[in-house]
Amino acid sequence: MPSAPLSRGDWFTAERIRRIGIIFAVMALVVLGVDAWLRATHGVTDADGQQLGRDFINYWAGAHLAADGQAARVYDIDGFLDYQRSQTAPNAHFKWYSYPPTALILSLPLAVLGFVPALVFWLLSGIVICAILLARNLDWRMALLAAFATPASLLNALSGQNGQFTAALLCGGILFLQRQPWLAGLLFGMLCFKPHLAILIPVALAAAGRWRAFAAAGLTALAICGSAFLLGPNVWTAFLKNAPINAGLLEIGNSMWHRMPTMFSAARLMGGSISTAYGIQAVSAIIATLLIIMIWRSRATIAVKGSALVIATFLVTPYAWDYDLVALTFVATWLATEAARTGFHPWEKTALGFMIAIPLISLRLADASHVQIVPLTLWAVMGLIAHRALKRGHQAQDDQEREIEQDAAAAGGDFAQVHQRGEAAARSG
Repeated sequence: MPSAPLSRGDWFTAERIRRIGIIFAVMALVVLGVDAWLRATHGVTDADGQQLGRDFINYWAGAHLAADGQAARVYDIDGFLDYQRSQTAPNAHFKWYSYPPTALILSLPLAVLGFVPALVFWLLSGIVICAILLARNLDWRMALLAAFATPASLLNALSGQNGQFTAALLCGGILFLQRQPWLAGLLFGMLCFKPHLAILIPVALAAAGRWRAFAAAGLTALAICGSAFLLGPNVWTAFLKNAPINAGLLEIGNSMWHRMPTMFSAARLMGGSISTAYGIQAVSAIIATLLIIMIWRSRATIAVKGSALVIATFLVTPYAWDYDLVALTFVATWLATEAARTGFHPWEKTALGFMIAIPLISLRLADASHVQIVPLTLWAVMGLIAHRALKRGHQAQDDQEREIEQDAAAAGGDFAQVHQRGEAAARSG
C-alpha cells in the first residue's frame, strides 16, 4: 500500500534523526549568528529599532526595574517604553510586559548582568537545563541536539523568549513526579508565572491521586505570588489593571495568530468571529480535559501520561506561542522511549517527526494561507497517545487476569479466594 511507509515510519531511523539534528544545528547557528549581526548594527538594536534578542528586553528591563524598587513601572506603558529606550535606543520597539509579577520574582537574577551577557546566559542556560532533563532518556550528544536543534528551540532563541524554561518546569515536574513528588510540585508551582500553561496540572495530579505533588505545587505558587508583594504594594494592582489588554490582544491581534498554536487562533485566522473561536476552543478544552482525566487515571506509564498532559495543555489554552512548543521535544523523546520498549504503533513515528517540524512549517503556512495546522497536528498526536494509553489499560487487565488464573491453579483451583486478592490488588494499584 502507498501509505505503508508513512504509517510504519521505517525511514525515520535513529541515525537519520541524528544527522538531521546535526544539519539543523548548523543551520540554526548560522541563522542566529546572522540575526545577531543584523540586530546589533546600532548597539543592541538595528536601524529600525528592533532589539537584539527581540522580546528579551522585557525580562531584562523588568528585572532591573524590580531590583530598583520600580516594579510597578513595568505595567505603565509609557514609563516602561521610556525605560526600554533609555537602555537600548531612542527608536527601540516597544515590548509589552504581559506576565504577572511572579515573572519579575523569577527573573530577578538577570538584574546583576548587562544586557548582552544576560541574553547569552538566558539562552544558554535554558538549553542546558532542557538537555540535562532530556539526558534522562537520551545520551548526552542527542540530548544537546534535542534541546537546541529543533524549530521551536530556534524560534525561542530568535525571540529571546522563555520556551526552554517553561518546558523544563512542566516536563521536569513530570519526570520527577514518581520518585520526587515534592520536587515535581516545586517545578509545577513555578509555572505560576505562565498560569495558562499550568492549567491542566491540578486536574492531572488530582486524577492520579498525586496529592503530595499537588500540595507542593500549590504551596510553591502561593509563596511566589506572595513574595511578589515585596516588590511593592502596587505591583499586583498595576498588573490587574492592565490584564484586560492581554485578552484584547488575543482577540484582535491578527498579526499574532499565525504564531499562536491554539484552536482559538486557528479559528480567528480563518475569519471566525470571537464568539465562534471561543466556542471551538471550549469544545477542544472540554474534550482534552476529559482525556487527561481518563489517561491519568489509567494504568498508562508516566511517559504516556506526561505526553498527554503536554499536548492537552496546548489544546486547552487559547493563548500560547510557537516558542512554547519546545515542550514537544520531551513528548517525542518520551513516546519514542516508550515505543522502543513496546513497539511503535502505526503512524506514531511519522506523527512525532511531523510534530517536531511543525512550528517552522506552520509559521510560513499560516502567514501565507491563514491556515493554522498546529492544533490539528496536536489533536492527531493526542489521539495516538489516547490509543496507546487505552491499549496499555487493556493489556494490564489481561495480564492481571492471567496472574489470577495462574495463582488459582497454584492454589488448587480456589478461584474465589484468588479473585478476591486480585480485586484488592486492583484497588490498591
